[in-house]
Amino acid sequence: MKPIHALATLLLALMLASCSGSGVEAPYDSDTCERLAVKIENRDSLTQAEYQEMIGQNAAILHYLVDKSKEISEEPQGDRSGSWRELLADPEYLERFSYMFTLGSALYQADAEGLLDKKNKERYASLDKYNQELADYSERN
Repeated sequence: MKPIHALATLLLALMLASCSGSGVEAPYDSDTCERLAVKIENRDSLTQAEYQEMIGQNAAILHYLVDKSKEISEEPQGDRSGSWRELLADPEYLERFSYMFTLGSALYQADAEGLLDKKNKERYASLDKYNQELADYSERN
């Protein structure tokens, strides 16, 4: 392949990757989650940038939970209960699950109270796909 074709292919792949998905999810970061959770627990006011961070972290957590649920749902029926027990004892899972409730509850309340700007309201609504996937996998197990 000619170098120009390789470069064009690489650029096209990068553009497609940047356009895929909701664009909401951020890489999971426990420090970010901890900082946001402390602000929530202290009832500090939150900026739209912080709500955006919360949405990104919640998306990353939900994506993780969907992936784990999918893995278990694809196992033979007899192996699933043991896999769920192992997952529920995993510190990483427990941490993310806890943050999901803290961040998710704060986002739900902010949405209900009209505190999210238009863009964050759209971002928050895009989390429904993860919630639906998680519900679908939960019903299968």
